[in-house]
Amino acid sequence: MDILEKTGLLTTLQRVLQSNPAGLSEYQLIQQLKQLQQPLFIGANLSDVLSLFRTHFLLFHGLYRLRDTLRAAEQDLQISPLLIQLLPATTNYAAATQALNLNDPLRAYYLDLNNLTATDRAAVEQLLNNIRNQLDPPDAVLEALAELGIEQPLHSLSSKDLRSHYRQLVSRHHPDRGGSTERLQHINRAMDIITTYQA
Repeated sequence: MDILEKTGLLTTLQRVLQSNPAGLSEYQLIQQLKQLQQPLFIGANLSDVLSLFRTHFLLFHGLYRLRDTLRAAEQDLQISPLLIQLLPATTNYAAATQALNLNDPLRAYYLDLNNLTATDRAAVEQLLNNIRNQLDPPDAVLEALAELGIEQPLHSLSSKDLRSHYRQLVSRHHPDRGGSTERLQHINRAMDIITTYQA
């Protein structure tokens, strides 16, 4: 018997989700599990990064296991941090779910408990820093975007659009076309900063 079976997590998850047919966010579900005194979640400290990661991992491990069980009974479960919801049964279920399970890297990640035990505080902090950098680029990158006259957020700018914009600026400000060498150097430096950050 494993820890999820010992603590009754799968049964509790199914009961909570059945009583919330519109679904719950991950945060709401964790709060309900804490209120129900679910042993794996009662001590969860969501303000501590390592505890947050472990809580998230255990929840998603349980959700993917519950989904596998439900799919065997031709039901389904939507799993995302924003919405966790039981779904009604559909037709042609067996073939569809077998294909989904074979091509689901998140399922494979969360079902492998080595990913939980091998992830320490430093790894979690590095992961969070990478996410923060993608969502909120450093000042040098913001200044480089301003230098290039780009107002849209970096994460919504494709590499192709960035290169196209850069080529237009180089063409416009090239000394051979009456532009300034200094301005061209600023453009090149800004582009180097952005491409280094994106790498």
